[in-house]
Amino acid sequence: MWFSSTRHERRVPENLGSAVAKIARIHSARPALWAKGELLTYAELFERAGRIAAALERSGVGPGDRVAILSERSSSAYVAILGALLAGAAYVPLNTRFPADRNRRIVERSGARALICSDAQAHSLPEIIAGSGDLEVLVASAITGDAPDIPPCDSDAGTLAYVFFTSGTTGVPKGVPISHDNVFAYLRGIRTLTEVEPEDRVMQVVDLTFDLSVHDIFLAWTSGACLYSIPENGTLLCTRFVEEHGGTHWLSVPSAAALVKQAGLLTPGCMPSLKYTFFCGEALTGTVAESWAAAAPRSEITNIYGPTEATVAFSAFRYIPGQASPPAVVSLGEPFPEQHMGLFTADGERGEGDVGEICLSGSQVTEGYWMAPEITAERFFEAEGRRWYRTGDLGRYVANEGYSYLGRADRQVKIRGFRVELQEIENAVRKAAGCDLAAVVPWPLDESGAALGCVAFTVGGSITSDVLDQLREVLPDYMVPSRLERIDEMPLNANGKIDHRALSEHLGGAKNQDRAA
Repeated sequence: MWFSSTRHERRVPENLGSAVAKIARIHSARPALWAKGELLTYAELFERAGRIAAALERSGVGPGDRVAILSERSSSAYVAILGALLAGAAYVPLNTRFPADRNRRIVERSGARALICSDAQAHSLPEIIAGSGDLEVLVASAITGDAPDIPPCDSDAGTLAYVFFTSGTTGVPKGVPISHDNVFAYLRGIRTLTEVEPEDRVMQVVDLTFDLSVHDIFLAWTSGACLYSIPENGTLLCTRFVEEHGGTHWLSVPSAAALVKQAGLLTPGCMPSLKYTFFCGEALTGTVAESWAAAAPRSEITNIYGPTEATVAFSAFRYIPGQASPPAVVSLGEPFPEQHMGLFTADGERGEGDVGEICLSGSQVTEGYWMAPEITAERFFEAEGRRWYRTGDLGRYVANEGYSYLGRADRQVKIRGFRVELQEIENAVRKAAGCDLAAVVPWPLDESGAALGCVAFTVGGSITSDVLDQLREVLPDYMVPSRLERIDEMPLNANGKIDHRALSEHLGGAKNQDRAA
């Protein structure tokens, strides 16, 4: 158990690896991770992570390097994350449900020095690593031997902890690099809203490519609590899972709760063990919050808000259940301590009448996009002696409630909790359908206005089922249009731009010439 060496007891945590190691030395026999029926103690978790860290170091991986991780949400994935951090590297999660081409582009864009793959995903490696040159590939089952007696790497808090890739307007995923310091700032902020004890069980229902996963993993592992990973596609079983395993902490997108409610499984009192609930990533409706409060009567419910660029979440609003008239959408609240929110115009001036684009500044905000100075220059600006990030969200400030969400300033949307640039889908549709004009609108929408999918319109070109098959090869499943429709001409607004609102209204009942679904 290499982390237990007494000569390292006085080390001051400077990065996430050493911070988790400090906790694990105290709680080595306590459970740290439950995934797919496998339970690991902190000692077992660190023994396996130590072997990975040693293998990475033998391969020349060190501070500042990136390590891609391709794994389902099994113990292999979580061990690989910790192993990469212990080696001083930043982890870059890939998604087993993404097309191989998209994962390959992420590996290339990140400049990863190594890729750790679970046994179950080894079959997909050839296509993903094609053309990756000197990339070191480690398959989980091949990493054997005793974990060496070495301390966590001495990388400091300013180095990268992870790089997440989100949808990009050019069709190329854009990387968001987050430092250890950013994560520590987030943990300080979120701990003002929740307590986590070693006896607690933190549920994880999101994919590891979704930055909400950072909340679950490091809130648990820097507190000595156990992380419980709900199996993929297990959303409808989540209430039963929470009840059976005594879950105490929950974070998900609101649509997950809405789906459970729609299925009739969010029954009163069905999750008595929950103590803290957080919703993030989409607008939270008052009706969903009320139903969740009834199902988890002992739980505090907090709506948190923030983009990947600001490390998980940036502001919070505590919801008080039992309201006679629940709000249509729950407020975004106020920023965490040390962080700053403001409403600005496109010119970088304060919004008039307390309305404007929500902009963020503080120790949680990334320094900029990965290897993309042009995009960084577009999204960041200086004002009032601070560096601000433009979220693209429109908001209003309301006294005693904080910030409220008014919609998007651009065409980025959330589909099933994932951030999506509609332009990226349009680029793929034009190429697959062989047409010059394509437009994508989010549809259908749930009761809060959040998108559950999208529909693509084309003028000319092919819209056969083969086109949808081509799109599935290059886009994640949540970005593939539920159907394609060919129309005679694109509706245009007064500025000569495609009128997306007219297309959305078109979905309300107008007949279409051709359709593929």
